[in-house]
Amino acid sequence: MSPARKRKKVRNPPPPTPGFDAAFVGFKIDLHRLSIRDALIVLDKHLRVCFAANSPVLHAIHGHGSGRLKQAVREHLKSHNLVDKSYPGSYGMGGDGVTIAELKTGDRYATRKNSHNSSALPTSNRRR
Repeated sequence: MSPARKRKKVRNPPPPTPGFDAAFVGFKIDLHRLSIRDALIVLDKHLRVCFAANSPVLHAIHGHGSGRLKQAVREHLKSHNLVDKSYPGSYGMGGDGVTIAELKTGDRYATRKNSHNSSALPTSNRRR
């Protein structure tokens, strides 16, 4: 066989990337290794995405550490206007190193369904 007619190795193409499923956007967020300031900014953005995607629950993974990040995350979630309630995770979910946030639902924020304007989303009560 001549060198010009060598067979090319056929590689299997990678499997297709799964499509974007808005129902599962942001179910969990890992805040490890972030400063408190950065973690709260990321958490706030993630809450908005989950709310817009009608995701009812968000798991914020902050770990145990010194406890400062955990305390800041929990205080932020208690005062956030998109969060109905928040509580520590159960033993199987990560225990005290995870905080579960249940997002508000219903007609309370019906304007977001009728408007494509991002200003229709409520803002957080975060201090600046």
